[in-house]
Amino acid sequence: MIAESSFNSKEISLIREKLQSVRQAIKDSLYTLPGRKTPIPLVGACYPGIWMEHNQDWYFLADIAPESAWEAVELFMENQKENGLFPVAVMTDGRIGYKQIQNIWPFARCAFEIAKKLNKGEKEFRAIYNAAEKFDRWLGQYRDHKNLGLVEMFCEYDTGHDNSPRVMDGGLPRNLPEGAENMPRVSCLPILAPDLSAMRYQARVALSEIAALLGEENNTAYWQEKAQTTKDAIKKYLYDEEDDFYYDVDSSGKFRKYRTEHLTRLYLNDVVEQGEFDRQYKRYFEDPQEFCTPFPFPAVSISDPSFVKDLPKNCWGSNTQALTALRATMWLPRYGRNDEKERLLKRWMRAFLDHDSLFPQELNPFTGEPIGDGVNYMPTLLLFKQAAELLLP
Repeated sequence: MIAESSFNSKEISLIREKLQSVRQAIKDSLYTLPGRKTPIPLVGACYPGIWMEHNQDWYFLADIAPESAWEAVELFMENQKENGLFPVAVMTDGRIGYKQIQNIWPFARCAFEIAKKLNKGEKEFRAIYNAAEKFDRWLGQYRDHKNLGLVEMFCEYDTGHDNSPRVMDGGLPRNLPEGAENMPRVSCLPILAPDLSAMRYQARVALSEIAALLGEENNTAYWQEKAQTTKDAIKKYLYDEEDDFYYDVDSSGKFRKYRTEHLTRLYLNDVVEQGEFDRQYKRYFEDPQEFCTPFPFPAVSISDPSFVKDLPKNCWGSNTQALTALRATMWLPRYGRNDEKERLLKRWMRAFLDHDSLFPQELNPFTGEPIGDGVNYMPTLLLFKQAAELLLP
């Protein structure tokens, strides 16, 4: 169980004071790209642009800056390649990236949820459906060579797990300079990835729901069936019964046994049923020798031999990442763990107060100290906002 945290009256006053500056920092993160009228939410810290990997940021921002959240959705649809590939990022200098996938919570689900929040109409839902369908076709053509309904990983940045042994082992390149369609000549490739496959599963569920909203019964049933195919394949090919864990599988059919936070991405995308979740959560996320560190959740289990003990900057091989924590606030309640969500937010607040941080990307999982010099990272700002609103009367 995540450790409890308490706060005295002086700290509560400080939280109230800091909340005003955090709300302002969120507003200040909105940036208008050249040639556009509505600002978009930047990632912050050292990332000068808007990233698909951060689409859950847009979802939270839909309650704060709805026009900007929708602008982000439209920006990525407008810059989708003709073959269906979404951009990885759109930078403030105008550059647009297509060198990896780097999408964990699917665009289909994110855009659909934002559109519902903002009471969009049939035109907007149709646009989301068409874009998401094109991307599923792209995945089928370029990242599912065995037609299993899964998604293959080709490079380190595909999953956003920068500097993690999980995605560096075997000589994987960082990205794909010739485009995300192109598989490098590396012997372990293609690698079947559970988190990318979970993203595809949830995208297909969202497509079925959008089709139902549009009154298309045949497409509703079609995508339900496709989603089930992906879910079944994740269990059949990527699940290790002995460890009760989902792993990457290399081209020879061998598990790549790295216990990383990628398991939480299956929870984010509703792949895992309640009973299985309860069992895994107890085994891995309530154990202080796995992911239940004083400031959870580390990017790799601390008992995994690959855990990077020196905790370098921007390391998904060890550090506790704000992006993981923000996503956890989405899936913990769905699995009946509201109390754990509150404890998680309070632990992040304890780190903010004890170290007077400037809202960095990542923390030391043992001490809560900020790692790196990044400032006003959007997921961290959103975590503070959630935690503060939980604590303030």
